[in-house]
Amino acid sequence: MRLYRGTHTLLLLILLLTYAAISKAEYLSQIELIQSESSNDFVIHFDKNLLFEKNTPLNEGKVLFIRLRFMDTRPLAEQRAFIEETLRVKRSDALPGVSVSYANNDNQLVVTFTQSTKYSVRPGDDGRSIIISLAPTLIKKQVPPILAKPAETQPSNIKDRAPIIEPSPIAAAPEPTQPGASSATPSTIEPATQVATPSRSPAEIDRITKVLLEDAQNALIKKDAAVSINRLNRILGFPPNAQTQTAQALIGEARELNGEIAKARAEYETYLKLFPNGVDAPRIREHLATLPKDQIRARKKTLPKEAGPAQWSFFGNLSANYYGGSSLIDTTTVQGNNTVNQTRLAIVDQKSLITSINLNARRRDAFSDTRIVVRETNNNDALNSSRDYNRLYSAYIDHNDKHIGYYVRFGRQNPNGIGVFERFDGAQVGYNLNPEWRLNAVYGDAVEFNSPFKRSFYGASVDFLPQENGIPGVSLYALNQTLDGLDNRRAVGTEVRYFNGHVNAYGTLDYDVLYQGLNIALLQGNYLTDGGTNFFAVYDRRRAPSFSLTTALVSVPGASLQQIVAAQGVETTRKIAKALSAISSSFSIGFTHPLTTDWQVGADYRLSEISSTRPVSSVSIPISVIGTCVGTIDPNNVDNCLFDTASQQASGLNQALSFQATRNNLFFTNAVGITSASFIKSPTISGQSYSIGYVVPIAQQWRIDGSLRYYTQKDNIGTTLERVSPNLRLSYQWHDSLFLEGEIGQEVSKTDSATQKDKTTRNYFSAGVRWEFR
Repeated sequence: MRLYRGTHTLLLLILLLTYAAISKAEYLSQIELIQSESSNDFVIHFDKNLLFEKNTPLNEGKVLFIRLRFMDTRPLAEQRAFIEETLRVKRSDALPGVSVSYANNDNQLVVTFTQSTKYSVRPGDDGRSIIISLAPTLIKKQVPPILAKPAETQPSNIKDRAPIIEPSPIAAAPEPTQPGASSATPSTIEPATQVATPSRSPAEIDRITKVLLEDAQNALIKKDAAVSINRLNRILGFPPNAQTQTAQALIGEARELNGEIAKARAEYETYLKLFPNGVDAPRIREHLATLPKDQIRARKKTLPKEAGPAQWSFFGNLSANYYGGSSLIDTTTVQGNNTVNQTRLAIVDQKSLITSINLNARRRDAFSDTRIVVRETNNNDALNSSRDYNRLYSAYIDHNDKHIGYYVRFGRQNPNGIGVFERFDGAQVGYNLNPEWRLNAVYGDAVEFNSPFKRSFYGASVDFLPQENGIPGVSLYALNQTLDGLDNRRAVGTEVRYFNGHVNAYGTLDYDVLYQGLNIALLQGNYLTDGGTNFFAVYDRRRAPSFSLTTALVSVPGASLQQIVAAQGVETTRKIAKALSAISSSFSIGFTHPLTTDWQVGADYRLSEISSTRPVSSVSIPISVIGTCVGTIDPNNVDNCLFDTASQQASGLNQALSFQATRNNLFFTNAVGITSASFIKSPTISGQSYSIGYVVPIAQQWRIDGSLRYYTQKDNIGTTLERVSPNLRLSYQWHDSLFLEGEIGQEVSKTDSATQKDKTTRNYFSAGVRWEFR
């Protein structure tokens, strides 16, 4: 049997790695459902650090918009490549289905529920997730009134409870996928489908809850807190029954066993409020007095003695999207009031088919969590085959062993701290010394599509993990990178995370020892008030591009990096690269505020600037190396060519002030109207942007998105630009797994200068289909 299971796993891995030929997933990672005593949380995990800015509508609707900003360290060209991703969780008896889509062209996450839902939105404490908590009215515990009769004889001490039946073979709750992250009370999505529905009779509810209670008692005896919490929460999700009071008493013990002292205290206090004369009330009052008021450190969670049955799951999606576009360009050359020339050009500028696949396999038991992920994309350009590409973005297997306390991920993966900036092929490992401290290491080769260079690196970090009671998490790392065998990056840095329910903050510093300069300094934070007002601020200062020997290539056109290093030496080449690396600085601050349950307003102010670079002069390269001297002959050595690189001019201060207003239930139930206005000022231009948008969900299958945008600007020499962009998008869901989408739009731009007038009309459309499987 063991041989069969091992062969099964190997064949699955080979199948996934071989079959993947076509997906793209740059930002979205996965969605998990985490169940607790007061809410069901959909946790949306991302592969990059993010800043949560706002969500619209505030707390109820069928379509939810979440504005994000990602802390991306990749090259700008790669960041700007259009990416659209979708993840989905199917609906159950107790919870709505959720579809999550992200498009990086507007930094907006669109969450669509299968029904109108009450929720709250907040950033996760790991800096890479968004948590959508469903309102307690959807899944709240149903308990008897305070005056209800106590449950019939129940043991008051868990040690007196002997096992009645073997535990149910339902898999234990999954642990978080981030290495060493602490777990709340995560639960698989599957059990949610078994929560009581109004059609169940009292006798059926009593039968089900008795089995669940026995499972919970057995799990507690075996010190398996996660399973016990899962079963007790499910009991408390039923209407009042004979097991409710006992379950409310036991869940406090389960929380305490799980190291969640604050939650245990809340559960005990809930019991005393609901059952002041209950059979366990005296014991709970006495025990409450012994609990610490605060929990300074998270106690290590006790694992069960046996791993229990494993649970396999397979899911993913397959999609195909066709994009088409054409432009009509009218150009008029003028001299004074006279027209000198008129031309018209009609072109088809886009015909491309993008197909994608996202394959996932997961195996979980009480001790371990193993995932296999493959994501790739294929682009076929019918207009220019040289722009075709097929790129494997992710292909990895990771394993998290809670029993021993280690984490490992092998394969092609996105960076996950330790000073790594690029996607890479390699391995990352972590080991938990205790609930507070973790050691990590990474080794790999950077993956840069179409790059001729090989970047190899290794690094390590030590983490102090975020603790309950708002103690921040801190990571210290060191990393060394070579580029074609040359020392290219030697960095030390730190990351800090803080979260306390109202405040979410993240900061990082990265210093390069080789270049003796600060590479990145970033600080971002949110403050969410009890009334729903969200304040956010970001300060970001970084080298653009990041320190790298390749930046020196612009100083000697036509020469390779090895030739420059051979002529100048590696230290001088580093100085040239540092001189040519500008500093990008930005600061933004803003807020959103709910005026009513339907109206929400917000504003933000942004500053940005790119510094000048330093000039580089007298870079002398042998003419025999470069072939032809396009610089000047070196007067000190006529066989050499001198190159001078002028400094890049600073951009000056760019400012933008934006206002937004959102109306939920506009004209129709669950319809959302959004309007915004932005005012832009820089040393060379001033502009304004206005937009309106409207989203209408129809039944459970259809959704219509419409928008109209207007932009105008004028530069410092009098040239004006006006752009009008209407857009319409239609989505249809067929059954639970097939999605059809279509979009049409137009962009009309007019440019007017003293000598030329241009009008460009571009029409575009897209049509796509996505199949999701589980």
